[in-house]
Amino acid sequence: MTGSRRTLTLLLSVSALAVLLGVGTVWEIEMERLVNETRAVQSLFNTLLGGIILFVSVVLSINIAVLAQELGPLQTERSQIEDSIAFKVEVADVVESDVGRTEADGLFQFLLRALRGEANQLQRNAEELDDDDARDEVPVFVDALQAEFASAERRLRSRTPRRTTPLLPGLDYDLARHISEIRRIQSEHGDSLDEPTAEALSTVADLLEAFAAGREYFRALYFKREVQNLSSDLLLLALPVIVFTSHVLLAIDAGLFPTTSIFGIQPRLLYVSIAYAIALSPYLLLSAYMLRIVTVSRHSTESSGFALGGDDSV
Repeated sequence: MTGSRRTLTLLLSVSALAVLLGVGTVWEIEMERLVNETRAVQSLFNTLLGGIILFVSVVLSINIAVLAQELGPLQTERSQIEDSIAFKVEVADVVESDVGRTEADGLFQFLLRALRGEANQLQRNAEELDDDDARDEVPVFVDALQAEFASAERRLRSRTPRRTTPLLPGLDYDLARHISEIRRIQSEHGDSLDEPTAEALSTVADLLEAFAAGREYFRALYFKREVQNLSSDLLLLALPVIVFTSHVLLAIDAGLFPTTSIFGIQPRLLYVSIAYAIALSPYLLLSAYMLRIVTVSRHSTESSGFALGGDDSV
């Protein structure tokens, strides 16, 4: 979640190289025959070269499509800015305090502080309720809220300035469940709740909805940033890989292989394995980015009032 995508790509490439060398060492005779007596290796690198060019073109086309969404008319841009300002004003009105910072961690810190304060006030108010059921249920609900707040705050504190995912505090927070629980308490015990308790419940619900809206907004910004970072890294990586793979094809066609051996590994096996790992690196870079994008998406999909339920990881 917080690691460098470039470092992960390098680790995946080294892992692929280690597997190839391990397999080639176990079946050394078969690998030698495969390289010397067939055109399988040349066909493989031909396929990889064409695939890299097509792959880069597709990813860059996706990035252009994402960028095109930002090039809207003036009125659309103004509307987006007004919506952001209106959201901050709305949250500030709920807690009677200015939101301040506009970064994801600043907004989450502000909302968590406000939610913790309202939850504490709600617990104090619940102790004075006449309805026994409401007096028992509200503290249990507040305890569940406090546990979620503590988890989110730990994630905020664990973030590092250089390597961070701005969505970490809100991941795995089942906001829909808590909002539904508030609505249930209001529906079942609304008549027995005094005004301060009812007001505190409404404020907590509004803040949870703001937290969910903020998480969804920053998730969209995060995905755009990741696609842009992927395109940038891919451009830097693809051209050297294409040139290198083309050179490997020419060397294989001419039968020119380095003769230097390292750690006793057969030279052709060594250099074919290195070349394959390098040619595979653009796809490994995509995998490194998609691992985090899919993880963020999977752990922040239940911001609405409904959820799929179950585990569809088959």
